[in-house]
Amino acid sequence: MTFLDDRLDGRSQHFTFPRRELLQKIASAPLLFFVPRIQSATLPLNGYPLPKFNIGDLIASDWVDDEDEDAPDSATDFGEILGMRWLPEVESGLAANTWVYFVRWTHSTIGAYSCYPCYDGEPSRECDLRLVSHD
Repeated sequence: MTFLDDRLDGRSQHFTFPRRELLQKIASAPLLFFVPRIQSATLPLNGYPLPKFNIGDLIASDWVDDEDEDAPDSATDFGEILGMRWLPEVESGLAANTWVYFVRWTHSTIGAYSCYPCYDGEPSRECDLRLVSHD
C-alpha cells in the first residue's frame, strides 16, 4: 500500500493543501494595518454630550419615602447601569436634552422591605444617581 492509496482520488490527505484558506489569510493580514480602528471612547455622539455614567458602572440612588409609614425615612438603592438613552425632547416628565439610565437594582439599605435584585424598566435621571467606587 502506497501513501497515495489512502485517498480515493489518488492524493494523500497529508499532502493536500488548502489553497483557498491560505490565500484568504495572506490577503487579510495586511488589511489589519490599513483598516482604521474604531475607539468607542473617542467617537463623537452626533453632537450630544458624553454620558456621565457608562454601561457596567456601579451606582447608588438616595431617596426619601414620605408616603409609607412602615418604611424607613431614607434609603439608598444600589445598582448597575444596563443601558442609557439620550432624550432630545421632554418625555414622560423627564427633561429634554439629557441622558437617562436604565439600572438593574441589586440591593438596598432598607433591608426586609426590599425586593432586590430587580429591573423595573423605568429610566433614572442623571441627577438622581451617583457613582459608587468599585472597592
